[in-house]
Amino acid sequence: MYKLVLKYVVLVASLLAANSPSSSVVRTGEGFIDYSNRVIVSRGTASISQNEDSRNGFKMIEKNLKISKGEAKAQARKNMIGLIKIVNFDGRTVGEIMYEDPLTQRRVETLVGSAYQQGEIEYLERQEVAIALAVKMSGLAEILVDAGGHLNENISQSTFLMTRNATPKSERISGVIIDARNIYHIPAMVPKIFNEENKLVYGPRHYTRSRSINRGPMGYAHNIDDGNVRRRVGENPIVIEALSSEDNTNLTISNLDSERVRDVEKRFGLLTNCKVLVLLK
Repeated sequence: MYKLVLKYVVLVASLLAANSPSSSVVRTGEGFIDYSNRVIVSRGTASISQNEDSRNGFKMIEKNLKISKGEAKAQARKNMIGLIKIVNFDGRTVGEIMYEDPLTQRRVETLVGSAYQQGEIEYLERQEVAIALAVKMSGLAEILVDAGGHLNENISQSTFLMTRNATPKSERISGVIIDARNIYHIPAMVPKIFNEENKLVYGPRHYTRSRSINRGPMGYAHNIDDGNVRRRVGENPIVIEALSSEDNTNLTISNLDSERVRDVEKRFGLLTNCKVLVLLK
């Protein structure tokens, strides 16, 4: 029952995001999850107490503000837990993983305890104070990404480095763009790409655990002119159309395009370096 509720919540949040200009950003009343910039931001508010000591009014007001800020931060941390639970990890929500593994839950709670303040403290008209806290997805990935199943950190990249250096700069492929703007696709921390025969084209075995944590397997953008595109896949990427999205998370491309991806990986090591980006609605 718990899993069904979590899946319902993340689906509703994603549907709301899909109707907004930025579907890589899932917004709720508690804050937002930004898969493109790999950050989770929560917001907490608290009423400012009006108690005053006539003998020492200024110090009392200062004390009241300090208490209210502490309450707002505590609320933001509580909201952060709620947001993290609906993060799409790999088709599973983080909340599902936390529910099944108490150790993961404790580690996530520790991560939330170290969340940093995002922006300035707000003082609202209704005698309230608001504070935003942020957690980077790299910190969450450090907890969730398994050590096994990834490319060995010591693997040699000399083969494709030689091929790349032998190719004129104007002909070098710099990345892979998957155009998913014509299908419904929910961003995830660790999505995969398959071909039409359900064979893995891109997944954890293509990149190291450290790259999965620090860079993320895929970037997200909404058009070619987005600044994230150039940073992620360079000046000369190949563009491939997504055919479908399994469980709205993992992408399927044609067999022909999967061969194109394998070819550029052999020549330029694009998958190894996570130079993959998905265009969303």
